Amino acid sequence: MPESALRRRHCLALALAPLAGVGSGARARAAGPPVLPVLSYYDYPPFSTGPGQGLTQSLLALLQDRAGPLLPTLHEELLPRRRVAALVRRSDWTGLVPWVSPAWFQDPDRHRFIWTEPLMQDEDLVASLKSNPVDYQGPDSLKGLTLGGVFGHVYPETEALVKTGELQRLDSFSQEACLRMLLMGRVQAIFISRSGLAGWRQRLPGFDARLHLAETPRQRYQRRLLLSPLMPAEQSEWLRRTVAGLLQDPAWRELLQHHGVDPTLS
Repeated sequence: MPESALRRRHCLALALAPLAGVGSGARARAAGPPVLPVLSYYDYPPFSTGPGQGLTQSLLALLQDRAGPLLPTLHEELLPRRRVAALVRRSDWTGLVPWVSPAWFQDPDRHRFIWTEPLMQDEDLVASLKSNPVDYQGPDSLKGLTLGGVFGHVYPETEALVKTGELQRLDSFSQEACLRMLLMGRVQAIFISRSGLAGWRQRLPGFDARLHLAETPRQRYQRRLLLSPLMPAEQSEWLRRTVAGLLQDPAWRELLQHHGVDPTLS
């Protein structure tokens, strides 16, 4: 074979080698144990408090332990809010999304997805600086302010004010970055869930000394599991039945307390 042809074959082999590795890796994953994706955009307390830590991991461990072989391995994937919304809209998506409400996924009648009973009750609070407190009584209380938000999160009651310019909105990529914008005075108000207060107090020194929390919450809601309609019936029925009993389950209430969540919210 001519030397030029040998060189071309060698170059082609080098180019294809990484692709072969990718293929073998994909085959290895496909041949491994089954995994049920758990899509979450909650990368902040109490749901995520560190790598592999937080209320989400505690919930998955509890469910995995009680389900035994009925459920495949529950694997959490932390993704941006918009990415989660895009994935669950796919006709071939199978998995679950924790801590969400039907209203946030355009499914108020709970016909589009399978929903469990509530895992817990929660509410969004309006936080501001004590040096410039916001006495929140409704969306009009935010007129003339700059609201800190998180990319991909929708705050429906504020959209009209933003469109008319009566409210400015400045987004960041995470809830923690949003909180830090408030502490630096770059925004005048943010929304923060009551369930995360204990975690933020540990993570951000001076939280209570510097921040004002309005007495009137922005909204109250129930956090549930969203289940794919493609999930095998025996799995979805088991999850719905199990979650329905958690609010009276001492083990679950103990987990909530461990993560700084007041069980009276559940």
